[in-house]
Amino acid sequence: MLKKARIVTLQGILNEKVYQERVSRSGCFLGNSLLEQVANQAKLSNAVVGVAGAGGIGGAVALGLARLGVRHIKIADPDSFEISNINRQLGASLETVGRNKALVVAELVHQLAGDVTIEVFPEGIQKHTADAFVEGCDLVLDQMDFYSIAERYALHRSYRRSEKCKGMLASSVVGWGANIYKFEKDGLTLEDFYSIPEDAEMTSELVDKLVKLQASYQPRFPSIPNIYGWMHETGNVPILSIAPTASHYLILCRSTLIICDLEGAPYSTALPPMPKYYWFDGSTFDNGIYEFDGQWVNPNEHEKHFKIS
Repeated sequence: MLKKARIVTLQGILNEKVYQERVSRSGCFLGNSLLEQVANQAKLSNAVVGVAGAGGIGGAVALGLARLGVRHIKIADPDSFEISNINRQLGASLETVGRNKALVVAELVHQLAGDVTIEVFPEGIQKHTADAFVEGCDLVLDQMDFYSIAERYALHRSYRRSEKCKGMLASSVVGWGANIYKFEKDGLTLEDFYSIPEDAEMTSELVDKLVKLQASYQPRFPSIPNIYGWMHETGNVPILSIAPTASHYLILCRSTLIICDLEGAPYSTALPPMPKYYWFDGSTFDNGIYEFDGQWVNPNEHEKHFKIS
């Protein structure tokens, strides 16, 4: 029998007057009438959102959800902060190096207004924690490390088994840009998308495949060989400190639309499900709907601009 998930709960206490005042400036954009706006803010207030991963994207998204008025958030991450995380991750500082990311982020979110209940899964997502994490969620955000194959599979299986959960979103960054993609329960599964055994050994070839499968828009510079050379030399993944902010925006917009049942006409343009995704690049202003197929969407991007033979 699998052991139970360890959960640390920070209980929120609602002050209705303070809550309504702190979310009041969002209401205008939540519906076509005051009645719709109030109803949709209530949907946000009553929603439960699971944020799997409290790193450069997940941590700030958790705080953004709380600012929107979501009052029940689950946060899972087994990792601890390192000095190199300070360039982009909410909660990362010299004072928090060595502390669990999910716990630190939970404390920061809880301090915001004291009315958000946060369930912390400091063991992260594992086979014995995934069901408990997804249970009760209206939306799940998969911001786990792309190489956590078995753990991500467990999260996605739990999502598909959930009767309540409306959807699952994910986002990744490369260079100066970010994408967003959506998994639907009757659509392409992560397992079929990856086609990788969950116990596969992490080789350089597998890393290359995973990169192309979820960050397939090639940056204009530097060249891909240069990026891969950097990864091989340092044993780490390069991330521009400002790039995750694009992911924060994309995820929070789409999360709000989904929770409030505003995704799709006439309120918005629906995000097509996997294997399609939306991409935005702040350096080139390239953006649009693309499709993951295991190859670069824009091959030879560097050579095209820098005339390299």
